[in-house]
Amino acid sequence: MLENGEKVIKKLSFLLIFILISLLIHSASIYALPSCHIIFDAGSSGTRLYVYELQDKQWAAHAGPKAGALADPVRGELSQDWLSKTGAVVKNIVKSLEDIKAAGSNNQGKWDAFNWSTKCDLKSANVFATAGMRLAEQDNSNESFQLWKMLQESLENVLPKNVSISTRTITGFEEGLYAWLAVREEQNQMNYFGIVEMGGASSQVTFRCDSCGGSKPIIIEKESIPLYSYSFLGLGQTEALKNLGRSAACAYGAGLNNSKWTYQTCAKTLKIKTAKGIRDPYNYGPNGKGIHTDIPVSQANAWGWALTGAFQYMKDGDIENSCKTKNTAFEPETSCFRAVYLRKYLKVLGVAPNSPKSEASWTLGSVICEKNDCLQKSKSLLKCYWMNGDCLIRP
Repeated sequence: MLENGEKVIKKLSFLLIFILISLLIHSASIYALPSCHIIFDAGSSGTRLYVYELQDKQWAAHAGPKAGALADPVRGELSQDWLSKTGAVVKNIVKSLEDIKAAGSNNQGKWDAFNWSTKCDLKSANVFATAGMRLAEQDNSNESFQLWKMLQESLENVLPKNVSISTRTITGFEEGLYAWLAVREEQNQMNYFGIVEMGGASSQVTFRCDSCGGSKPIIIEKESIPLYSYSFLGLGQTEALKNLGRSAACAYGAGLNNSKWTYQTCAKTLKIKTAKGIRDPYNYGPNGKGIHTDIPVSQANAWGWALTGAFQYMKDGDIENSCKTKNTAFEPETSCFRAVYLRKYLKVLGVAPNSPKSEASWTLGSVICEKNDCLQKSKSLLKCYWMNGDCLIRP
């Protein structure tokens, strides 16, 4: 009898231990912190912090403070105190990681509190720069490299050791890819579409293309998608004004006292495409800087297109208010040029100007790509066309 009792007690003990372990595992899964990724959008107008939190397979975006433009201290003609200015920009970028933990504001906007250090299992922190920094690396590559080194080291000093950190300028292919992935998330994972994104210094055209020679394999949810993505450096709406010129026909209120003025009066002065292809003013080719490229839009496996970036602000009355009259509040002196340029650029590409607009941010796409390791088959194929040689920092 005693032996049987001991056997029962042992079985109950094992069962109790099993139950306790199961409860501990279940509790851990309930209270586990959600995965988070920090991404800084280092654009030409400033450097904005985002923290993306994965909640029930959906990404929640927490926008933080905006610091100065990363490229400013090392772009163009260097000032004697460029190094101290670079240090100040880096300091403000790193400081924003602490600032987002409490609600606040600065001269570039407000933000809500999100304490990522207590609410997140932080996986990565990336500072990704776009076209403004491509131009800075063209102008001053050595100083740009010093900037990246300073920023990388500064982030490593304040973030946990197990967090993956990357600081670099992303390629044009990546910028278009990330925007495409962000729109894809917005459109419930539909793969057969294209996007055109308009920035200040560059414009990206990205679409699925099964037959395009320039397509690269992108892995999303274990599916391989052939994606074509190209970035025109110098055709963003700000740089395009410098590269295409603004004639009197595209001036603010150009048609106010000219009854014969039409959209074509301005459009015909904008030489976006030549017999060689679409102008790509700042990227390098075999014969130096300034090339021409044709985008195979006719081969796109796209049921539709989405317009992102500055295209969000394109409205039906733009030409009337900016060219035929003077009734525009935002940067009026260049508003007629922008209104005509955006539409002609789309016409040159073969994309309808009335295509749906999207507010999706490429920063979300970068996080989706990282989670899926989407460039695992393509990373070695990426090229930094803005550099006359290899990338300053390899992807």
